Amino acid sequence: MKKLSILLLSLTFVAASCDLSDPFSLGGGSKGVLKSEDSAQTFHAKNKIKQSRRDLSSLSVNALVFDPKNPDVLYLGSASGLHKSEDSGESWTYILTGIAVGDVRVDPNASNIVYSAGISGNNGKIIKSYDSGTTWIDIYSEPSKGNAVLALDVLKFNSKILIAGLNNGEIVRSSDEGRTWQLVKDFQDRVVEIRSAGNASVYALTRSAGLYKSTDLGATWTEITGSLTSSSLFSRNSTSVSVSAFYDLALDQRQPGVIYLGTEQGLLRSIDDGVSWSFLSLPARDNSQLRVSAVAVNPANSNNIYASISSTLFKSLNGGVTWETKKLPTSAVLRQVLINPNTPNIVYLGMGEQKQ
Repeated sequence: MKKLSILLLSLTFVAASCDLSDPFSLGGGSKGVLKSEDSAQTFHAKNKIKQSRRDLSSLSVNALVFDPKNPDVLYLGSASGLHKSEDSGESWTYILTGIAVGDVRVDPNASNIVYSAGISGNNGKIIKSYDSGTTWIDIYSEPSKGNAVLALDVLKFNSKILIAGLNNGEIVRSSDEGRTWQLVKDFQDRVVEIRSAGNASVYALTRSAGLYKSTDLGATWTEITGSLTSSSLFSRNSTSVSVSAFYDLALDQRQPGVIYLGTEQGLLRSIDDGVSWSFLSLPARDNSQLRVSAVAVNPANSNNIYASISSTLFKSLNGGVTWETKKLPTSAVLRQVLINPNTPNIVYLGMGEQKQ
């Protein structure tokens, strides 16, 4: 795939003209961002948009990320575009419209470089900023119509390498910071998350087939969750189950090979890089509703884990042995959990529609 013409994108503050079909539904109800400063004991909405009567409470949060050099700076992607906060979420600035944003990444080695992925008009897009989101250029346009770019990562091991996942299951890869792209894999299943480890390993999560791993910076891929979709696992009530849908992926940054998956059937963990998996039992009130839409691990403490079912947040301080339960002050679904790496008592939640 050849490099596309470079275009400056409009930053006017108007409603984005884009495809708002799943997974970019705006929906109704109170959504946006919740923030805790006491390790998830209490939460407060942080949805103020500067110089606007509107706020974030109507937006379903598709992506919520820190500037890796400064966690006071956050980026929020939604169907309406991209918002940025420079004061720890106290206020937000609408910095990009014209694209429904599915994922956002900041270069881990140069935080002025920001990437947004999603769909604009009828084409999947990846756009890039060299000035922390002030101006943008188009670096990838998907030729097939209606095929959004849902997942993106900038590799920690080598930030020149970008890997993106599309709604139709294709994986595209750039080794030159987005100048050129190659199709490297087709999973034929929606790609919902891409995460890189601190080495050459990269993980791609698909909605139905599960998790794939690359050990060569995204060039080739191997499935590592075949056992999860073949009715060979036992749930907490000792019944044999298979996982029908996967929603979120978290890597333990302090323990390589420890992986968490949020699924339709509950929360799963592997401690051997996907060779084997086990359920972590969450104290859900309704055992028929076990869909885990978000999971995160404290980057400073591997024993501190967060997971969610609908609008209930679960927190463990002992590696998943026991859990505290927090019913959030909203009926929206918890979609993103973000933990401040420098001050872990600060936790952000991205709320929105149920993941489909």
